[in-house]
Amino acid sequence: MICVQMFTDVKAQILASQPADQHERLSLCFDKLMADITRSLDSKNRDKFTQNLTIFRHDFRVK
Repeated sequence: MICVQMFTDVKAQILASQPADQHERLSLCFDKLMADITRSLDSKNRDKFTQNLTIFRHDFRVK
């Protein structure tokens, strides 16, 4: 089961560590990270999260 509160806290910490003008873009990156992700750990869901994480990492690094 995914811990929603922990994810929310980590997201807030990362956003707070970034310049204010980047918050909207990074918030969208986080939204895309969790797109089509369910609150389970089945293999299909993990695979989708891994794909989303690769996209997130790329989008996060682009300035």
